[in-house]
Amino acid sequence: MHFTLGPVQGFVAQARRTRDLYAGSFLLSYLAGQAMYAVIKDRGRIIFPDVYDEKDEVSDPILKAIKTMNEEKKIIAPVPKIGTLPNRFKAQVPGDFDPGLCRQAVLDSWRSIAAEVWKRYVSKVAEENGKGVKEIWDRQVEGFWEINWVIGEDNSLLDRRKNWRSHVPTVEAGDKCTVMGNLQELSGYIRTQKEQRKFWETLRKELPGLELRPDERLCAVALIKRLYPLVAKETIGWELPRYYPSTSYMAAVHWIARTIEQKPDWAEKFADRAGKMNREYGARFQCIAAAMDKQPRAAGLARLDGNCFYASTLENDRLWPEDNSVRREELRELLREYGEKPSPFYALLLMDGDQLGALLQADKESDGAQISRALLDFSKQVGENVQAHNGITIYAGGDDVLALLPLEDALAAAVALHNSYKAVFQNAAIEKATISGTIIYAHHHAPLKSVLAKLHDLLDKVAKDETGRDSLAVCVWKGAGPVLTWSAPWAALLEEPGCLEQTNQEQSNLIDQLVDAFVAGDNKTGEYNSSFFYNIRSRFEILADEKKDTDRASSRLTAGGEQGLLKKEEDIVKLLTAEYLKSRAREEGGLSTDMVEKRMRNLLRLCRRSWRENGSLLIAKGPLTVDGALLVRFLATKGVRD
Repeated sequence: MHFTLGPVQGFVAQARRTRDLYAGSFLLSYLAGQAMYAVIKDRGRIIFPDVYDEKDEVSDPILKAIKTMNEEKKIIAPVPKIGTLPNRFKAQVPGDFDPGLCRQAVLDSWRSIAAEVWKRYVSKVAEENGKGVKEIWDRQVEGFWEINWVIGEDNSLLDRRKNWRSHVPTVEAGDKCTVMGNLQELSGYIRTQKEQRKFWETLRKELPGLELRPDERLCAVALIKRLYPLVAKETIGWELPRYYPSTSYMAAVHWIARTIEQKPDWAEKFADRAGKMNREYGARFQCIAAAMDKQPRAAGLARLDGNCFYASTLENDRLWPEDNSVRREELRELLREYGEKPSPFYALLLMDGDQLGALLQADKESDGAQISRALLDFSKQVGENVQAHNGITIYAGGDDVLALLPLEDALAAAVALHNSYKAVFQNAAIEKATISGTIIYAHHHAPLKSVLAKLHDLLDKVAKDETGRDSLAVCVWKGAGPVLTWSAPWAALLEEPGCLEQTNQEQSNLIDQLVDAFVAGDNKTGEYNSSFFYNIRSRFEILADEKKDTDRASSRLTAGGEQGLLKKEEDIVKLLTAEYLKSRAREEGGLSTDMVEKRMRNLLRLCRRSWRENGSLLIAKGPLTVDGALLVRFLATKGVRD
């Protein structure tokens, strides 16, 4: 039997907060686990993904917890808190097995969760302040999930079944949800803002904390996703995190750790002034935990709401549940006194195995068992790898990874996961398995739902299609949207150019090497100079021999080629070297010309397009583009000076 539960993007990626993203990922994984348990309970066996240990016992954390709860009526320890099961699976089932049992298991669990949220928070407000709320609620709860299954040996059967498009979405009239724009908001009032506002204001008062913002009007599905962690113990059997690191907190992680360790007096004073504005738990980040161990009296800084660390968020009344404007002004003044600002950018990392379906089709000998075991081994390493880079794993199931990271650690985390994926498949003697990834460095004010949509788009269209898979795509998203995109095969990023030394035990990457070089320099005197990066933009335009009436995309195709002004690579390196030395002319000491040339050669490597085509790896063979240099500049400044 082949089984799938969706919509994935329609449920997970439509998120306004990081907790929405986490809650959606976990709930989808939990519901898939219920369907898997229905198979196991009726004498079936899950084939893909691999959910068993060496003793043939269920080992996946979520599936094991579901099985234990159903059969032994107890909670396992530690309880699972990360989604680890994909939304589709393959199982061997008895000839008389009824696949409808899987569908029913999903719907029963979903209805139970929805019913508890309704009873605890919505029913009273709906009765007194709504208009047909129960009708909207039931329609959306019952009509949301798309569940498909097939019986047969062919792995392509499920995709063919999904192509029937037999799921008919509910008809949604009225004003729409502010998170899931295809569904009606719950109040039931249409174009009557006064009644709508009263409904949502009343519901907000029923909720603990700032669960709903004043401008949010949610549908049943989005509200369940937002609130079910508050009733997780009653519905799924164990508690889930109520607070989840916000984008603001993720952006400030290293600033928090550095401040606790280096400025403990100021950190203690700031935390004391903030009072009860504490929602986050910084001890889950390794760099912050280490700083707290050294300066325990300043640990209160790590427990504050991430919005406390930025003047712009302290000024926004909508972000705070009560009138504490005087306290927030005191915090702004302390931030001005401190001077050093946290980076306003965090990172979202998405990784996905390449052509997994083709690998499964080719693995006829073990019926996908070897691949499934390799994926299980990879999944087990994801959490540790992400945590080692001060990140938070949102989802880690099969070949998929979604994680939140500080700007400073995202590239190294992506490299570690890439290496882990390659290693587990090489151990399984499967050499062709590759993984692609994408990183978006997003401003903490950027709409999360838009950033997530771009994240998936970059993975599919840039890392996989344009760059040829086994690649990484990187994007910088400022307040107004994406400002630069860079991509290359992993080999172009990781292949040692022979010019820069590795400074730690991890496999370094070319971008981080250049960032470290420009920021610190050999003698830690500060090698970075902003004007250099801006000036090379105009130099590249000259090299490309651009004409005013020529389209930029087509003009870049001739950069450094037959029509370029400088045809030899070494000539371009010497020009960049001269530009860099010019920008450093007033400083004493500095780097030798030979060392600068080595760095410029590596920078130029990032500024030429690399890709795969028809099985061939083309490293730095494409046109010149300034995005590689601007990415280095952005990471060197952490976006603070931009």
